This record gives sequence, structure tokens and C-alpha cells, in this order.
Amino acid sequence: MRTTQPMIGLHTQLGKLEAHSTPAKLHSENRQARSNAHWTQPTVEINQYPSRHSYGFTNHTDFAKEHGQQGFSDLQKTTSRWTSEAWDNIENGGKKGKKPVEQRYDSNLQQEIKKQRHIVANLIPAPEIHFHPVEAKGDVDPGDVTVKIDTDAFATTHFTPGKVETYLKQKPDLKQWVTEGKYDIYA
Repeated sequence: MRTTQPMIGLHTQLGKLEAHSTPAKLHSENRQARSNAHWTQPTVEINQYPSRHSYGFTNHTDFAKEHGQQGFSDLQKTTSRWTSEAWDNIENGGKKGKKPVEQRYDSNLQQEIKKQRHIVANLIPAPEIHFHPVEAKGDVDPGDVTVKIDTDAFATTHFTPGKVETYLKQKPDLKQWVTEGKYDIYA
């Protein structure tokens, strides 16, 4: 007969309390100071058109304003003049002693001679000059070298509770044999 006694095993783990301090964290926004100031270029603007216009130089816009309607009125005058001259030629051209073409020519020549001519002298306006001086523009950036420190007031703790674990390491056992002659028989 063979007997095996039960064996009980114990597994223990001690409780732990862990405490760690959190290191401080530094943050900085390191923006160096810089000067964003710069100088502008001086500019000179000269408008010569008023002085040039006074002695005959005219751009297309002003020419159209001044002479735009004149073409239509001249066309109407010329058409009516030619019509009246044509009727004068028809009515008086065949009459004795009348010479309508010569008479009109002499009349127009005398009118041109009798015209009163006036000469007007005006000062030529000076050109318009605009000067923009040098300017300092831009802002000075003083930069930012602020340092921020982030810290925790309390340490980080972690508690691991202890454990006790029991288990059956070996089961109980009973084995029996019977011997008969040369043979062992398991009972």
C-alpha cells in the first residue's frame, strides 16, 4: 500500500505603495526681438497735362468733350447752306445781271475781312507736382522669452494590495497492490 498525503501550497504577494514625484515641465516661447521697420522710397508725381492742354495738346476724352457736338452742328449748317445756295442758283442763275456764285464769294470775302480778331494771352498753368517724402514704416517686435513652469502639487501614488493565494499542490492518493507469486496486481 502506498499513500500520498495532500500538500497545500501558498503563494503570497506583499502590498506595495509607490509614490513618484512628477518632474517640472518647462515651456518657453522663445521669439527673439526683431525690427520690422523699413524706409519707403520717396515719390514724385508730375502732372503736365494742364499746362500742355493750354497750348493745344489734348487727349481723346477732352477732345471729344470739346468738339463732339461741333461736327453735328457743322454738318447741319453746311447742309442748310448748300441747300439755300442751290435754291439761289436755281432762282437767280438764269436772270440777267445776277451772278449768285460771284456775289456769294464777294460777300464771304468781305465778311472775313471785317471780322474783328482778338488775341487772348493766358498764362500757361504750372504742372501739378506732388511729392511724397520718405517714411519709416513697420513696428518693432520686442519678442517674447517667457518661461512657464508646470508642476504638480502632489506626488503620483499607486497602491497595489497584497495577495495570498492557496492552492492544492499535491492531491492525496492511496494505491494498493496484491502480490501473488511473481506478479504484483494492482487492486
